[in-house]
Amino acid sequence: MALRLGFFVIWVGESMFLQLDPVIGDQQLSEDYFILPKEMEDIASGAETKDMKCVFPFTYKGIKFFSCTSHDSIFLWCSLSADYTGRWKYCTKTDYAKCVFPFIYGNKSYQACIKTGSVTKRYWCSLSPNYNEDGVWKYC
Repeated sequence: MALRLGFFVIWVGESMFLQLDPVIGDQQLSEDYFILPKEMEDIASGAETKDMKCVFPFTYKGIKFFSCTSHDSIFLWCSLSADYTGRWKYCTKTDYAKCVFPFIYGNKSYQACIKTGSVTKRYWCSLSPNYNEDGVWKYC
């Protein structure tokens, strides 16, 4: 019984991480991009990218994201418009959100990464102009 259960767990685990590459007809899309047809493009959005770059922050299902997310996915992805309307791509190493300078932390404005407030004493920065309001950050 334990041997069968072990094989089942391994099979389920591998099945969950199986990813098929997106394809349009006979043409495979480059690396990790999946774009919906042109009719789905968000022309009305103020912040939209035509060069396949992530837009941060973006809103998806009423939630504001300041970096790539795995929300509703097992892989990290980002929106190509400020308000998600179907245009997205999987994140690559170059897609993650950048530090925003200057940013406000506490009652002070910072122009560079800081150690202030870091429990691990590592440099960090805000991903929004006002850390106090959004609370989003990353290590530098």
